[in-house]
Amino acid sequence: MGTKVIHVSDISGREGIGEELGRLVVHQHPEFQQVPIELDVLPEEIKSLEAATQLVVLEYFAPGARRGERLTVTLEDFNRLAPDGTDMKAVLFQALIGRSGQSPGKPGRSADGQVAARRAKVDYTTLDHAGEPHRGRITETEKRLVRENLDEVNRRLRAKGMREIDPSEESMQERYGL
Repeated sequence: MGTKVIHVSDISGREGIGEELGRLVVHQHPEFQQVPIELDVLPEEIKSLEAATQLVVLEYFAPGARRGERLTVTLEDFNRLAPDGTDMKAVLFQALIGRSGQSPGKPGRSADGQVAARRAKVDYTTLDHAGEPHRGRITETEKRLVRENLDEVNRRLRAKGMREIDPSEESMQERYGL
């Protein structure tokens, strides 16, 4: 008596020889927190997928909103925001020039006159930023905020497209005292 193993695509259910099937690993998906998820696929099933290589990450603040909505769009979609005949690069350049004369948060200039961008300092001890990935030391205040508001922190992180805090993960337990 023998055993026959049949390999099938998770997408179409079509049979394939084991060597024909590839793996498609989903690392991030807005509707699934339990990633990565692996799928067995046939190469022709994913041919139509095109990698978005030029992305623009935006944050939109609706009128009167205190918090923004983070969006990741293709450069092509972003450029379509400009009216016909207008170059979006020119719109951005004009916005940079207009902002350079403002004193709050004004970037400094190097010896050769080039504008040097300054990164805004982020306060991770506030509920708006607690739990976000960063290189600095995680303070007791940030740890407490994450522990006491884990669901809210994870909702915000998910909305920003950042990794969430998994209380069952050992590194997260150590980092935030979960």
